[in-house]
Amino acid sequence: MFTMANDEVAVERDGQVAWIVLNRPEKRNAQGVTFTASLLSALDRVERDPDVSVAILTGAGPVFGGGGDLKEIMNVEQSDPEWEFELIRGYNTLISRLYYFERPIIAAVNGPAIGGGACLAMACDFALASEHGAYHFAFGRIGLSGADMGAPYLLQRHVGAARANHLMFTGAQIDARRGVELGLFVAAVPADRLREEAMSIARSIAAQSRRATTITKMALRRSPEAGLAASLEYEAYLQSFAFRSEGHKQRLAAFLAPRGKN
Repeated sequence: MFTMANDEVAVERDGQVAWIVLNRPEKRNAQGVTFTASLLSALDRVERDPDVSVAILTGAGPVFGGGGDLKEIMNVEQSDPEWEFELIRGYNTLISRLYYFERPIIAAVNGPAIGGGACLAMACDFALASEHGAYHFAFGRIGLSGADMGAPYLLQRHVGAARANHLMFTGAQIDARRGVELGLFVAAVPADRLREEAMSIARSIAAQSRRATTITKMALRRSPEAGLAASLEYEAYLQSFAFRSEGHKQRLAAFLAPRGKN
């Protein structure tokens, strides 16, 4: 294992798995301008690392992500009346970067994920929660629109339109058990087993062909927006690419070897 860190985001690599750790526990891992830049930089480093097959996003301390850093936002607002656009654009870039991250990325939700923190987790491929994990859509409580950091899109993708409407309008808090029922979390585990469970899932993904997994993720990300006909056409293109790859030929030969060629 090795670790790369700056003040606000740490990257730890364990074999083929990279842990990206939101590292502002004293600020409940709140998202400020520097934090956003640091997380984008960490994602770039992990994606460029040829030895990483899977990434896991988690938070240091008892909170996964506390949403926007309200004190920083208030300070910037007073000094720069045009701050809103740049701040929001940075947040949106981060969500897009997570959503279209080349490798599979898992959110290990160790504690509350509030507002934008929930959006970070939902932008990952799927989320695993500790017993303390929760999503809290609290935008309206501070007079902000819930149309932030992709929340309407991501939440509807996870739970459907009616449930997304209910959760966003009421500012609901969803605990780990309810999150599993709604499909926001794939599982909820005791806090002391979260890392172990996340690593187990990540290793099972890493055992697959990296190229095939990347191609599969490309198809999964595109399919809901494209419709069935376009998705089938795109899948044919991607699968033909996979069939021609050396990785497929090697894995197929290994799969058939013990069974003969019949």
